[in-house]
Amino acid sequence: MTILMKVAYDGTEFCGYQIQRSDRTVQGELESALEKLLRRPVRTVCAGRTDTGVHALGQYVSFSTDCPGIEPSSFAPALNSRLPKDVTVMASRQVPDDFHAQYSARQRHYRYFLYAAPAILPHRRRYAWRIPEFPSLERLNRDASALVGTHDFSTFAMLGGEQRSTVRTISYARFEPDRDDGLEFRIGATGFLRRMVRSIVGTLIERERLCLRGQEVPLSLEEILARGDRRGAGTTAPPWGLFLYDVEYEPPNQPDR
Repeated sequence: MTILMKVAYDGTEFCGYQIQRSDRTVQGELESALEKLLRRPVRTVCAGRTDTGVHALGQYVSFSTDCPGIEPSSFAPALNSRLPKDVTVMASRQVPDDFHAQYSARQRHYRYFLYAAPAILPHRRRYAWRIPEFPSLERLNRDASALVGTHDFSTFAMLGGEQRSTVRTISYARFEPDRDDGLEFRIGATGFLRRMVRSIVGTLIERERLCLRGQEVPLSLEEILARGDRRGAGTTAPPWGLFLYDVEYEPPNQPDR
């Protein structure tokens, strides 16, 4: 049978999701816990790999097992007793055998959290990027609206990336106020390039800083996007503000929330 799990993790102490030979990864911890539980190696598949320091509230992971002694919903508590404190399986369920956590996904949702203040509270430091001034939501969302639709996102792709295609379809991209002095960027797409969300956030915030200082922003975001040159975009936002927030699948395979 095939099991689908909803997984949350604090990415601070991980070298990303994907398993590596020597560094600590989320996949490595999950597969180690599964091996202890099932007493054999288990290979997992995730909805989307996250980079070093990036967090997840709604990562989805699937794997196949022939162990009839464990109910699908029982994998979550059984694994949580074997996992470290920075990884939690929120829920587990059985899905059809042709289900694939990556290829069956219809939409992926990310959120990036920012904190606008001269200093940041210590408990938020690991989960939000501090910026010195509160930006104009109107200007930011005017820029962000240019991202919606199907475009070549080479401008926001990591230089030297291995993607065969840099065309992606963005369904929404917007900034919204969060509690206190917080701000969050919400974006959804069929898929993302490596570091794409962080490159977008860094570029938009850099452009807004110029506006706040009364300096000229030389190109529109549409022009920057059309050029397809990563060197023409702005800085890459730090990883600790980024969360893989949720993933959508076709019913009836949509995971419980």
